[in-house]
Amino acid sequence: MVPTIDGTMHHFDNVGLYDGLFVLQDRESRTIWNHMNGQALYGPGVGTDLGPLGNMFQTKVSQVLTLDDTTEIAISNRPYFAGGRRFGPDDVPASGARMLESYDPSRAGVALPGMFTETLGEEDTRVERMAMGLGLITDDTVRFYPMDEIESAGAIVDEVGGRSVVLFIDRISFTPVAFYFDTATARLDGRDVRFDRGRGARRGLIHEADGTLVDAERPQQLFSRWYGFALSFPGTEVYGQR
Repeated sequence: MVPTIDGTMHHFDNVGLYDGLFVLQDRESRTIWNHMNGQALYGPGVGTDLGPLGNMFQTKVSQVLTLDDTTEIAISNRPYFAGGRRFGPDDVPASGARMLESYDPSRAGVALPGMFTETLGEEDTRVERMAMGLGLITDDTVRFYPMDEIESAGAIVDEVGGRSVVLFIDRISFTPVAFYFDTATARLDGRDVRFDRGRGARRGLIHEADGTLVDAERPQQLFSRWYGFALSFPGTEVYGQR
């Protein structure tokens, strides 16, 4: 999102929940903003948005350095938990440690806490509330691809906004990714994805048959739970339910 409104930099805080999602408020105009689509929900900014939206990907250092080996890496000193282990400083409060250890956003069957469900609007029940998936957003198409559909297919070739798009699970970050890419076929081969004419995807990045990295454009995409995506983008299409 772009924090500049009418040419002036604004500053944002997480101030509460709406539709089961955290909302932002800027300190200057006190407008409330949706953090998924950047639209103003309440206040003097209604009718505007924090656009244009950019892509934020789940990735690893090795992938970033493959794209640009001059990239500088900043290491946070904030503690975090992964795989049941704690990383970072040892001075994290016990209450915070318990919260982090118990919260795994990718875990199947995880429930939405009551304080979140109390704020939900009318839900779209075509997909299970907490199902993870990848939402693609173009000028004329908004489509959600449930994680289990992508995993079941191994790789998907589809058309979005009149352009060919491929989706698959990045076996490095274990998250779904989408690229604009012209191929008739896509199939999973171990940890790699194979396209036609000997091309493929390795470590989450697309390569030509000779191994040359392809600078493939990515559509606007958002890795999200269904309820949040559907409430932020009403009327979205669901892959496999056309």
